Amino acid sequence: MIKTDRPLEEMSKEQVIEYLNETVKPEEGVIPAYLLGDQTVYDLEHEKVFLKTWIFVGHESEVPHKGDFMTRELSGYSIIITRDNNDEIHAFYNMCTHRGMKLCRADKGNKSLFTCPYHGFSFKNTGDLVGVPLQKDTYGGKIDRSKMGLHQVRLESYKGLLFGTWNDHAEPLEDFLGDFRWYLDILVGRAEMEVVGAPQRFVVHSNWKVGSDNFVGDSYHTMVTHGSIAKLGMVPNATYSKRGFQIHTENGHGLNLGTPNPDFAFPEELKDEYKRNLSPDQYEVLSNLKNMIGNVFPNLSFLISHTKIKDHLISNTSIRMWRPIGLNKMEVIAWMFVEKNAPKEWKERSRDSFILTFSPSGIFEQDDTEVFTDITEAAQGAMPFQKKLTYNYTMGLHREPAEFVGPGVAYDDKFTEANQRNFYKYWMELMTK
Repeated sequence: MIKTDRPLEEMSKEQVIEYLNETVKPEEGVIPAYLLGDQTVYDLEHEKVFLKTWIFVGHESEVPHKGDFMTRELSGYSIIITRDNNDEIHAFYNMCTHRGMKLCRADKGNKSLFTCPYHGFSFKNTGDLVGVPLQKDTYGGKIDRSKMGLHQVRLESYKGLLFGTWNDHAEPLEDFLGDFRWYLDILVGRAEMEVVGAPQRFVVHSNWKVGSDNFVGDSYHTMVTHGSIAKLGMVPNATYSKRGFQIHTENGHGLNLGTPNPDFAFPEELKDEYKRNLSPDQYEVLSNLKNMIGNVFPNLSFLISHTKIKDHLISNTSIRMWRPIGLNKMEVIAWMFVEKNAPKEWKERSRDSFILTFSPSGIFEQDDTEVFTDITEAAQGAMPFQKKLTYNYTMGLHREPAEFVGPGVAYDDKFTEANQRNFYKYWMELMTK
């Protein structure tokens, strides 16, 4: 047993892991508050979770043309994502291999050559070093450019979603996603999808896990936190969020799937495209979909939301990443998606629906971020650790799984915390390896 009269920062890494094993009990629904407020846990997460697993970095439609590039962040480090002249997408560490200068400081653009602003070393968008100023004079013509290409970042794609990892030994992306791909197909594989505009970015004073926790399985809060949704007549009643299924799969992934929906809230013109891309069971789910909220472990959340505006039901599709930038601070990066072949008017209405509801200025996004901030604030400092304060994640422990057409462990309504327990179970597997 580990003595708890001293803070985690005074323990060795082995002792911290032992203490996590003693105090974090997802299967019993016991999650300590210190997980959201302790710097040692946060630092260990960076090493054990974010440097070891697959992290979302963007979508292929953000670099649609040859020569397009964008800079993104992968677990605390800047990377460059490029599309070369052969239409292949690459990712590189944003560091010149000469003296370590950040090679590219623009968010996005189009170029086939990146020139270091320090000494002028030039790299193709394939990562190859192709230019060294005065190399015959300064290096005697002996510099081996073939050994000084940009550091390749492992990058893989699923249905246009780009994920990167610093872990050379990580399992293939499709294995990591596993059965959860069935639901990602409905999210971004139902049709050819594209990102609308640049991703929206804003900072919330919250621990990143609160965002993932909320999206992986918490529909219970909707009738209270988002109570105005019923008062505005956008849904029939405050308990609408209970109906549907909660589903989780391996590796901490999970979602809440709201059904049934009497109206088809996607473009009617694309039904044939949906049927080509989805299995009959997947299309049946899409046809009856009211909403779909979930999280790809660790910090990529997604949402298909339906709202009624001026008597017209319209859906919007978005994903968001809870990027940790501190123990009690995260940058939220939100991408809105539309079907590329949808009518222009439908795309505009879907965008309006997104802006109204779950954009940074949306009424429901602000509901959530206020809650995220207060939860994080209450977990800070020594007191939650010393007093052994815990959160109750026991909702639905008495229930048995139900049958569902898709893979995973499913429950026949959305008011349970099975997904959060599954999230923290996998989090613990990584943290205590």
